Amino acid sequence: MDELTRAALRFLGDPKSQPVGDNELFARLAGEKPVIRAGRVWIVSRHDLVSRIARHPAGALRMPDEWSATRHLDEATSRVLNGLLPIQPPADHQRLRRLVAGQFSAKSVAGMRDAVQSIVAELLAEPLRGGECEFVGDVCGPLPVYTTAALLGLPRADRPQVLGWASAINSAVVNEVTGRLGGRYGASGSAAATGVAEVVAYINDLAAHADGTGLISRLARASSEQDGRLSRDELVSMVLMLFMTGIDTVGSALANVVLALRKHPDAWQRVVADPTLAAAAYVEGIRLYPPLPLMSRIAEEDIDLDGVTIPQGSTVLLMYGAANLDPAVFTRPLEFDLDRTESRHLSFGHGPHYCLGASLAVLQGEAVLAALAAHSPDFQLADPEIRRRDEMAFHSPAALRLRLPAPAQRAEPLVSAATAGSCPFAAGVRP
Repeated sequence: MDELTRAALRFLGDPKSQPVGDNELFARLAGEKPVIRAGRVWIVSRHDLVSRIARHPAGALRMPDEWSATRHLDEATSRVLNGLLPIQPPADHQRLRRLVAGQFSAKSVAGMRDAVQSIVAELLAEPLRGGECEFVGDVCGPLPVYTTAALLGLPRADRPQVLGWASAINSAVVNEVTGRLGGRYGASGSAAATGVAEVVAYINDLAAHADGTGLISRLARASSEQDGRLSRDELVSMVLMLFMTGIDTVGSALANVVLALRKHPDAWQRVVADPTLAAAAYVEGIRLYPPLPLMSRIAEEDIDLDGVTIPQGSTVLLMYGAANLDPAVFTRPLEFDLDRTESRHLSFGHGPHYCLGASLAVLQGEAVLAALAAHSPDFQLADPEIRRRDEMAFHSPAALRLRLPAPAQRAEPLVSAATAGSCPFAAGVRP
């Protein structure tokens, strides 16, 4: 076994062997070892091969056969968890995805801009006043959940409870799917079970009292006896999935991008000088440091890969972090380039499981970076020791404490949680 193969297997066995921000292994895999076999596990790293498997009809994204997260739950609640959109068979996945796709269109996401900027202002108001925050917990975790709550038109007072449910349930799911080595949220199986039962009742109540407008009302109509496109269990699973959307991916991506901009100060200074570059900085940051550098597929039949057969039943690890550094696709792939025109990075996935909320994620990242550029352009890491998250799949900091010194003069006042209705960070942000 050669040295590079040993390093790749060491990363899979001990993800912390690859520090956050160290891309040497991923870059080498893309160019030197595009395919590695280790028993029934295949590691695929070259951009074209990763893309091919991601869109291959025989490459299934599904839960492990023995999914313990549902063992403590009643049958009805287990059906809801097992009905989450990403793990449905292809025909059901496509049908369900179509029901909500319009909510994530470019027009709909553009209509969320004011709400997202207001949420960012609210989350950053106290950290900016205090001059310091734990960025992952204070901003990265709540932001995507609060954004989803706004998207669904949920009462503002319900946001903390929805965040608690989403965190506990997401912890249980991630534990099963990505090989959790230690709990981030500290949710036990029984806590997750309680959370699922509570959130199922909450979603059913939302559907019962929907006012006729918005996504939940549309889903409720689709699940009515007259329509029948959606079962009630599918409705609950869909809304639960939306609650959980981005809680790890958007949050981890933001933490990675902030770290990347500290490593690339010239790029950050360009964003400070021109906040319309905030979206480009977020997109380039997650190309270079994707929060999910790998995902898996199960080969449901033999798959031919340039003359090599991946046997049915094999697990295929798609190394997005390596594919994003493939020199055949990206010019100077290890550079942080705000002017990059190559747009085929795989940090949002590829094929039928391409991230439904990709545009909304970029909007959230853009809003946070624009806010930091406006109100704490000289932010610093308060602790240089970065502890990586414990899960194999998530390559991002478990915590990130930032110092947030104010600039010498503020062009705009801070917005408090009580008055956050319009956002001072909107000026100059790319539509």
